[in-house]
Amino acid sequence: MSCTHPDNEFEALVYLAERLRRRFPALGEDAVFALIAEELESLDGARLGHYVPVLVENGVVRRLRESRHLAA
Repeated sequence: MSCTHPDNEFEALVYLAERLRRRFPALGEDAVFALIAEELESLDGARLGHYVPVLVENGVVRRLRESRHLAA
């Protein structure tokens, strides 16, 4: 399993969760997984499954930035 070339979507999502937990340490692990799950659900049925982890990461980061902006 390589973080730069994961074998499948699941591995990519595992690495995504690790990156998000390091990038947003104030969030709990459960919150990170919940956001990932919500973004995955919004992409259910996406044709280009290879890009799903990248799209999920972009969506989670966007939501976290927006929520921090609104909280400030």
